[in-house]
Amino acid sequence: MTNGSVIIDLGEQSKVRVLFSYPNNCSEVCFLSQSLEDTIIHYMRSSMVRDMFTHDSVNVNVENGHVFAKLSGEAGIVYERFFKKYLDIGMLGLEASNRLNDEKKWRYNWRFFLPHGISMVRHRTVQLLHFPPDYVLERDQDYLSAHTTLRWASLLEENGANPSETSLYQNIIDIAPIAAPSGDGALLDGVYFYYDEYIRKLLDLWTRTETNSIRPMVSFGGPVRTWLKVTCGLDLKVLSWGYLELTHEVRVPTLAANHPSFIYNAVKRLNDDPNTPEDERIGVAMRIMQQDLIAANWQVIMGRNPQADPKKTLELCEQNWFSPERKHRICVLTYIQAFNKSPDEAAALCAKLPSTKVGLVRPTSMESTWWFDQIIERLRVQIGPLDSEEPSDRF
Repeated sequence: MTNGSVIIDLGEQSKVRVLFSYPNNCSEVCFLSQSLEDTIIHYMRSSMVRDMFTHDSVNVNVENGHVFAKLSGEAGIVYERFFKKYLDIGMLGLEASNRLNDEKKWRYNWRFFLPHGISMVRHRTVQLLHFPPDYVLERDQDYLSAHTTLRWASLLEENGANPSETSLYQNIIDIAPIAAPSGDGALLDGVYFYYDEYIRKLLDLWTRTETNSIRPMVSFGGPVRTWLKVTCGLDLKVLSWGYLELTHEVRVPTLAANHPSFIYNAVKRLNDDPNTPEDERIGVAMRIMQQDLIAANWQVIMGRNPQADPKKTLELCEQNWFSPERKHRICVLTYIQAFNKSPDEAAALCAKLPSTKVGLVRPTSMESTWWFDQIIERLRVQIGPLDSEEPSDRF
């Protein structure tokens, strides 16, 4: 540490280039024309801002074949303790990717991509997801610009998260650190187990705070739930929770949720079937929205108070979003997000919705979620690992 700054040796230039997926997008014509140093500064600065180190700075230079990052202020002190560990874990992911390539399981349009630029030290929760869509690397250079992530941020806001702080809840680990087209979920099926060591070590790094308390986690989508079951012995259905045991000391409270894109794919399946009644289509979509809002509610509460009881918190969230006065809001959000309606159009459609047609109250009532849950489970099976595919009409 010199003059209030910290200098971190990120490693050999040849390795750092690959760990930062450099160049992010530059073939015959450079869409993103940046130096390696500029690329690293971009991602590290993004993490610092999302960790609320808004007044600190970062500079990067290459000397004698090594890459050095110079960070000022409090950010430097904190990042010095962990950033090299993060890149060392990233090497495990890179080695796994090379094994996939050696075994002819790597596709020509995949890119190795670590979750750079997210909140890394002051985050409140961890999100375990499938894989990042390719455009977040090659177009946006922003892991949190995915439609999936933006939709979930809106649900966190809906549950009381400050709009300027949603990134603190979205520290992401993908079970496949591969930037790929969002429709490649089925093609990725089976590669996740190559990344077991990478995933577990990154989970250990990011679920523990500096005081060794444990950050809660939400696991999204079918492939993630399968990975948890097969690799960790944690068998969770949507809106069930359990402890992910990384070590004897590290037990992470984990809630299972739909993939944020599942609602789009479920609605598309229903729309493609001309025999699906309109009230069933909106009822299923509203039930999925309700499940997503409950999960986001749990995430916000547990993120603010990691010592809270996960079971009681989930019960509280279910009570909140099963409340009859919430039904109209669920309907409006469903029409806006799943059917691409404007807020005014959604409000008008929901005003006409017959209350007896869409059951979103507790199953102890005559009007219940049971029927919709059966349809949703069938849709989960039909969609499978494609539950993360993003809608093409939202770009």
